[in-house]
Amino acid sequence: MNHYYTSDGQRVAKSVIESRVKLAKKIAVDEQRDEHGYNFCVECGRSNGVILDCSHTISVDYAQKTARTELAWDTDNIKLRCRECHIKHDSQSKL
Repeated sequence: MNHYYTSDGQRVAKSVIESRVKLAKKIAVDEQRDEHGYNFCVECGRSNGVILDCSHTISVDYAQKTARTELAWDTDNIKLRCRECHIKHDSQSKL
């Protein structure tokens, strides 16, 4: 089983990371909807009829590789982006 480390040295199983990420994404979606009354892309503002992804500012892969796995489930590291903006973000991101 794969394990990764947090910045405080805690060892976390990949299955635990995945379940925490799933919950964090739900929280991020709910928080945006609760605050604004609807969900939208934080980059371009589109909302109606567009697929929104939960996009990590610092990727899960990079967080795991740099022993900062807790960023994977940090809701401040998750932004709602439309698919187009998500792909653009990922192609421009070095993290």
